[in-house]
Amino acid sequence: MTVEPLQDRAPLPSRANDWALCVSTYNRGSILCDCVRAALASDERPAEIIIVDASADWAQNRDNVAAVIAEMGGCPLSYEPAQRKSLTVQRNQAVALARADILFMIDDDALLHPACASRIMAHYRADTQGRIAAISACNTFWAHQAAKAGELKQTGRVNRMLSSQSGLARHVIDFALRHLLMIPADQRFLPYDPPERRWQGDTSLPQGLVRLDFIVGFALTLRRAVALREPFDEGLVGSAIAEDLDASYRLGRHGILAMAPDAPIHHLEAAAGRDRRRVNAALALLNIAYFVRRNSAQPGRDLARYALWYLRMTLAELPKDLAGGRWNLPQTRGALLAGRNLPALWRQPRERLQAWYQDLQTRLMTGTLPGHGQNNATAPDPGVNG
Repeated sequence: MTVEPLQDRAPLPSRANDWALCVSTYNRGSILCDCVRAALASDERPAEIIIVDASADWAQNRDNVAAVIAEMGGCPLSYEPAQRKSLTVQRNQAVALARADILFMIDDDALLHPACASRIMAHYRADTQGRIAAISACNTFWAHQAAKAGELKQTGRVNRMLSSQSGLARHVIDFALRHLLMIPADQRFLPYDPPERRWQGDTSLPQGLVRLDFIVGFALTLRRAVALREPFDEGLVGSAIAEDLDASYRLGRHGILAMAPDAPIHHLEAAAGRDRRRVNAALALLNIAYFVRRNSAQPGRDLARYALWYLRMTLAELPKDLAGGRWNLPQTRGALLAGRNLPALWRQPRERLQAWYQDLQTRLMTGTLPGHGQNNATAPDPGVNG
């Protein structure tokens, strides 16, 4: 359904007249309405709202969102069923539908604070040369009453642990999180571009912004002109683990990535639609191998780099399992499951890699590989995305 579409216009790299809320969603109708409601309460309202829904009951979700928009004064809405049940496909579908200059591609379980959009837009508008490709909002707690307490996961545990420490203890914990447990985003991704592919322009930032190497998906805003040049990788299916790391890494070919500490967003981390932990752990490693195999200009060198990275990541899973009291070691077993599939992935010719990897992911998620249990995020259903 499309209501009052914006006039079609070519994207310009330095223009930031308006912004669009672009959300990809699956089976989170209630929280999706909260996400839309928060965006419409912004000091600077969106010029359009675009939602791509992989739910079987997408039409009911559309009607609920339309009711929220009508209740809050109206806004042009494009609400479409997903072409395929894949977060990356849905994100690209939303980009293709958008007409605003700046796209807020936040998660369906993320709430914009009222000042977030206006502050991010001010940063884009101050960048008259279009050097900034993408800006991250800043994850900040915001009291929210969920319809069901079980819909939300505990958030911010690591930040709370670090904030309660000081001095040497804080440095030790930070070292362990980064180098032993491999928690930060830059540790969970393996770069594959040669230096000449990276942004070569002025990397200085205006006051109020912080340089980033990666932007997590729930807080991502970017220029539409850049999004069209670097689409999300459609070789991934389902919830597409690490798609945001790969996409934001490639956005760094076209400009600076930054974070706006004055632009708060609250990520609720809704639990609905999450994959099994063992499969998640396997895909977190396999997806990085897929990105490197597909994009690396020096596959021999990067295979060796990946092997070392894979070993470090696998070793990091055991203490995570033990610390969480998971005595059946699902994350460790997931890492080993990834290892069993890595040789076949690396042997795939690039022209056949995407289709082959989509099939592997689907078999992992639907339980047709060793390890029973269906994941509803990718299993066939009677809806439009089966």
